[in-house]
Formats: sequence, structure tokens, C-alpha cells
Amino acid sequence: MNEAEFDLLQNSGEDDERLAPYQVDNAIIMAAGYSARCMPLSNVMPKGLFRVKGEVLIEREIRQLLEAGITEIIVVTGFMAEKFAYLKEKYGVTLVHNEDFDKYNNMASLYAAQEYMKNSYILCSDNYYEENVFRKYVYAPYYSCVYSESYCDEFCVTGTDENGFITGVHRGGERAWYTIGDCYFDAAFSRKFREFMNAEWENHQTRNMLMDDFHIRHIKDLPLKKKERAAGTVLEFDTLEEIRAFDPQFQQFVKENLDSGNPVIQVFSKYSDVKSYHSVPTEQSGGRLHLNESLFGPSPKCLEVLKGITMEDLYLYDLTHSDALLDALADSTGISANNIFVHNGSAEVIKSIFSIMLNEGDRILIPTPGWSYYKSVADEKFAKCITYEVREGADSYEYNIADVLEKANVHAPKMIILTSPQMPTGCTIPEEEIERIIEHNPGSIVLIDEAYWGYGTDDNVFERKLITTYSNVVITRTFSKFYGLANIRIGYGLCSYPLRRTIGLDLPLFRASGISREIAIAAVKDQAYYRAMKAESNAVRAWFTDELNKLEDVKAFRSESNFVFVKLLHADADRVRAYMEENGILIRLFRDKDALRLRITVGPKDLMERVLYQLKQALGE
Repeated sequence: MNEAEFDLLQNSGEDDERLAPYQVDNAIIMAAGYSARCMPLSNVMPKGLFRVKGEVLIEREIRQLLEAGITEIIVVTGFMAEKFAYLKEKYGVTLVHNEDFDKYNNMASLYAAQEYMKNSYILCSDNYYEENVFRKYVYAPYYSCVYSESYCDEFCVTGTDENGFITGVHRGGERAWYTIGDCYFDAAFSRKFREFMNAEWENHQTRNMLMDDFHIRHIKDLPLKKKERAAGTVLEFDTLEEIRAFDPQFQQFVKENLDSGNPVIQVFSKYSDVKSYHSVPTEQSGGRLHLNESLFGPSPKCLEVLKGITMEDLYLYDLTHSDALLDALADSTGISANNIFVHNGSAEVIKSIFSIMLNEGDRILIPTPGWSYYKSVADEKFAKCITYEVREGADSYEYNIADVLEKANVHAPKMIILTSPQMPTGCTIPEEEIERIIEHNPGSIVLIDEAYWGYGTDDNVFERKLITTYSNVVITRTFSKFYGLANIRIGYGLCSYPLRRTIGLDLPLFRASGISREIAIAAVKDQAYYRAMKAESNAVRAWFTDELNKLEDVKAFRSESNFVFVKLLHADADRVRAYMEENGILIRLFRDKDALRLRITVGPKDLMERVLYQLKQALGE
């Protein structure tokens, strides 16, 4: 029977025996997770038990299934499993407990319920369906999808075959169909899914996957049709704020279930809408042009350090009076050790500065486009971020200094963030403009993020002048980029002694890893290696930029860092990124005003030749 015949037969309402193979056996509802983004309410009940528009989410879903004639319903529980016990008596559901709910993602729920996987709906307890989407008979396995014109951080469909089966999915996209809500496995699909899952279950990476990621891994062998649904017909609530926007009465439910006078609950409530910053999860080790790691690698002398590690290096605290890394940095920069402090990477340096300097309600100026980490950390302090413009120029991006000065004058910020070289554009700020901003804002901390220091001028003369002239300036750096030591987690700051002492109040009790510090010292001392690496990296960057600019409708901007920012005039940047990923090359997207741009890390020339080739293929050149 083809699909058209199936639709006619099902719509006739007759129980024809030809429909029997397509009858849905059951529904598996996953309800095991913490729903951390819905704190504090999710601390006292699972999200599936929230009451939205007068109905408990999971009960609405169960009733819709029963109305469709699906009577075998399995609920997979985990967090606060006892809260779901009443469903067994009220609706006759089967409860299956996922014992690993606190360790792994929802693949663990499917593993726990695998004996029930047949012709099965695979659902989440917290979805809200405006209309009943469930059917007694289903023709083929599918995943429901909703279209989004704007960028969304969801699993987006990148391709389908002539029969409507999904051929490609990736995380994040715009003008794309993204998966949401009901998913259906037929018996054949379920059998294959179980085979792959059980064969790979000893791999902790598999256990910690979302079902969507596992499907992507086996997408050729596990085909799902794209079931298109209208926007708003299937809803998924990530935060309490999203539920309040959908149902104004939901706040009453929150009040009924939370003791607002409890000081612990008050803390949870205060932070419930604050989102922590997460880096991009990455499993592959090659083709990583999306994290701005140094693909040229560190000095070989860094690896030599590990050969001399002793047992004492592992079990003794580093409590010596002198600090060899501070001394090495002082010698290499010409800056006094009294003006340097060390931390676990520059992200942690920035976080400590924010922690000690910012209070609730303070204002902070940050660049756009720029690193979203600044806003994320400011949100944790309930400080208000105000953006200023980094704008497109003829050959490179440039800071809109007038915009910085105007907004600083209007808002009197507690802190001004300058990034030079700037991420993601690669532009720098002229020294005289930096000093102009500092002089016009004596009441603001001016944080100059130099994470990509090293690829341009590296004599430190200007930095030394700033921190000895101005007490309100702090410069942050890392060993992750230029030195190629991302995984040793060492960063440092440069500032006046009074500011250093103040920031020091938020630094770790003990020094950063002694082994990491020894590796960093080896890097600082091997100046010959890094001079050669810098020359090679900059030469490849210049060649790559020129080659990109030879392509039609492509604009690559001049950069002073280890990456290139790229504008596509007529191509879909997100689809280009997806094509590159499918071919083993990972790149990043950043939004500048109304358009997406590519940011591509620069590596050795043979790698960049492969990147250039694949980019041409993606653009149809």
C-alpha cells in the first residue's frame, strides 16, 4: 500500500485489516530529566507535572493519546519518580524507572524502555500540543518539524530525499525546519534502533547522548520522515518565563507550589532565568576550525616538561614563596610581577574581575558582534549590558569609537570591555583610541581582552604604559591561543598593583596547576619556536584571505588573529556551515546585525587548502 492509499483508507474511518501493520502499539513518554532551566519550580516537581492553561502537561498528552485509541502508555521516570505514581491508577499507564537519569541524557530513558519499542510514539512529557496530533495508524516513522525564519538553537533539518525522509540534521539554523514534539518509530525502525543502541551502550559517549544526536549518527540507517507542522501547534517550554508568556495564569501555579518566604527558594528564584555559558560540545579531534585553538600546536618543549614530572608534583601543593611563572612572564613582557596575576584561563580571569567589580544594577559596555560570554557572566551578577558597534569597513572591521564614547557618556558604565584583536572579526583598536576611551572614563574599569595577543605587535610597550599610567585598566590574556595550550588552562592579567590586589580577592586559594605552569614556562621561554609559528600562521592567514576574496560573492576581512571573518553575499551561511561539517570541517557562525557570518580558524596550509576546496564545493564554485 502506498501512502496515498493509506491516507484514503485511514480517512474513511473503517477498521480495514490492511491497516493492521500500521497500528500504533504504544507511546513511550520520557519524563526522567531535571529540567534545570525551570528552577526553582523544577526543584519541587518534574516539568511534566506543571499545570499550563489549566492542564497538567503530561496528563494532557496522555488524554490525547487515549482519545486517539492508544491505550498502552509507558512513562519513563527518573527525577522525583514518585510524583508520577498517581498516573498508574488514574490512566493505567506503565511506569518504567530510568536509574541513570542523573548520569546520562535521554538515550538512557530509551534504553530503560527498549522492550516496549515497537510501533511506538516517542514523546517528551513537557510538550504541549494545541490540537491532538496522534493517530491510531501511522504509515512511516517520522519526526514532527516546525519552520523557523529566525535563528534557533534546535536540531534543524538540512536535507530530505525524494520521499521526504530526513538526510541531514545539525544543531542551530535559520530559515529551517527544526525537530520538535512527537516522533514515531515503526517496528522495523525500533528494531534497528535497539540493535545500534545495545551494540554501542558500553560507550559512555552513547549513553550521554540525546536521542537526536544518536539519530544523526545513524541517519542513513534510521530514516525518519519530516512531518511538517504549523508554527505554534507544538510547543516546548525551556524556561518558566516562556510558560508565563504562553499562560499568564501560570504564575499562580508557581506561587501555589513554592514557599516564597523560604530564603533558599528565593535564591533559586532569583537565578532561575540566568543561563550559564557553554562552549560548543565537540567529539572530533580533526577539522576543528570553530574554537580558535592553535592548530599549529605548542612548542615541542612543552611536551618535554611532562617527562620530568615527579610524584611530588602530583601530591604536594605549590606553596613556594616565589612564582616561577610570574617571573617568566615578567621577564618576557618587561612588566613587573607585581602587575601580573595568574588564573585558570582568561575566561576565569574575566569571571573573577566581573565577580569582584560588578554589583547588581551596574552597567557594562560590550561590543557587538562579540563574545557572548561577557553578557553571560554579567547576567550572573544581574548587571546590565549595553552594546556598542564594531562595524564593517572596506577591508576589515573597525571599532565605532564615537559609539563607545557616546554610550559611556550616557550610561556611566562600571566597566567597558574592549577586545583587541576582536572576536569574531579579527580587527584591532588603534592604541591612541584605546587611550582616548580610558582618559574619557576615569570612573570605569576598562578591561582589554587580549586573548588573541601574539599574532601582531608583541613588544608590550603600550600595555606597560597603560597599567603604569592608569589604575582602572586591566588586560587579560591566555595561553590557549597563541601558545597553543588550550587544555592546560592558564590565563593571566596585567594591571596596576592596587587593582591586582583587589582582583586577587577572587582568585583561587591555591595556584593554578603546577604542572600546567611548568608547561607555560616552557612555552614562554621558547621564543624562537613561536616567532617561526607566528610567521607561518600569519602567512597562511594572508594567503587564505586573498584566496577567499577571489571567490565570487565572498568577502573575507583582514584579521590580526588566528581566524578569518567571512561575509557571504548571496549564499546561506548556515547551510554552508552544515555542508562543511558534513565533510569533517567545523566552523562557527556569528550574527552581525541581520546576517550570519562565518568565522574560520587558520591552520597549516595543507589544511586550509582542504577548507578552501570544501568551501568552494559548498558555494557551488
